[in-house]
Amino acid sequence: MRSLPATLPILFVCEISFLLGHGLIMTLLGVRMSMEGFPSHMAGLLMSSFSLGFVLGSYALEKRIRSVGHIRVFSACAGLLAVTAMLHGLWVDPWAWLAWRLIGGIATAGMLMVMESWVSGESTNDNRGRVLALYMVISTLSLAGGQWLLNVGDPAGPALFSLVGMLFALSLVPLSIVRIHGPRQAHDFQPQKIRLKALFKRAPVGLVGAFTAGMMVQAFFAMTPFYGQEIGLSTGETARFMAITTMVALFAQWGLGRLSDYIDRRKVILGMAVMMTVSGAFVSMMVRIDFWMLVVVACFHTAMLHTLYALSLAHTNDWLEPGEVVAANAKLMIWYGIGSIIGPFTASLVMRLVGPDGLWVFLGGASLILAAFVALRLRRRPGVPVEEVEQEPFVAVPTLETPHFAELDPRLEPTQLEFHFEDESALSGEGDMTQEAA
Repeated sequence: MRSLPATLPILFVCEISFLLGHGLIMTLLGVRMSMEGFPSHMAGLLMSSFSLGFVLGSYALEKRIRSVGHIRVFSACAGLLAVTAMLHGLWVDPWAWLAWRLIGGIATAGMLMVMESWVSGESTNDNRGRVLALYMVISTLSLAGGQWLLNVGDPAGPALFSLVGMLFALSLVPLSIVRIHGPRQAHDFQPQKIRLKALFKRAPVGLVGAFTAGMMVQAFFAMTPFYGQEIGLSTGETARFMAITTMVALFAQWGLGRLSDYIDRRKVILGMAVMMTVSGAFVSMMVRIDFWMLVVVACFHTAMLHTLYALSLAHTNDWLEPGEVVAANAKLMIWYGIGSIIGPFTASLVMRLVGPDGLWVFLGGASLILAAFVALRLRRRPGVPVEEVEQEPFVAVPTLETPHFAELDPRLEPTQLEFHFEDESALSGEGDMTQEAA
């Protein structure tokens, strides 16, 4: 940390508070909806609403960041998140919650965009890999820690929603009490355009994998707390289940990513899809045996689940020219977002038809379809030696990200970045708290 710019520790403290709140409300909503007797399809619709807001915010707020600056957008989004979080506890109504989650998705995307572009702007080509590793570790542990916080209060009352609002509000404090500037380096990418048809022709497994990952990851986060309550888990067991299965992603991405650096990534994705199909079939049986057996089997599933998008992204990047990486990553993020809108609601409909176990029927079915598609692609285009593809090293990716995350990727060549150095204080007129140029 000592070798990093002084701004980064402040941003990481903001990130911890923000993601603690985000992790808590994701789990809290599922638990509370089950307690209130909301139907499963409403739980899925709620997460789909959040995902829709997240996708809209990822693209709509970029111009606002450029026009008013990172700090102002971060403050506005944190304020919106704090208010909507507390409104969940004050007004318990599924249709009102639908509106709060849509707004929450937009604001969450705005905060993440600010974090990603700001952290990237404070990084250099020499330390970008270390910064990304720190960002990944902090993101995963904070998200899991937020889910543990479900144990500190009664989810049937408004107290935990108030705690979420406090955590979102506290994420503003480091930016407010420390003299801080906007990003020193505004990265101006000049990406080569790439059409969706051309991208699919080069790396179909990457696009389909990203779409499937969006469906499965967001369905898991949306419906698993609801599932836990429906099968009789206590609030503490639900919190432990969510936290442990989230933290496993930190180690799974490293191990599976390193493996994929040496063999055809499609074969790794195929193995992951098969493992998710098998483990999904066994998860529901484990709950009838022992809670910790359930956790162990579910960890096999989520280890693959949380790695799927990162591996799909890495596979796609292997087949791109350097200048195409940013544009292609944005397209994959769009398909991930579309999947994240469709997945939770679809999973909730399956649960409505077959009961709580429908969640794992949906997850196992989606992974089975992915496995069949990857196997077909391997038959049509057999693997080639790794050196002929010029396979790039694997880079871990957080569970929640926006298209701006591409700027943090250390695989980008220095020639792809053009840095602008401006006197930001003259542009902002804010004295101690300076803002970045548009």
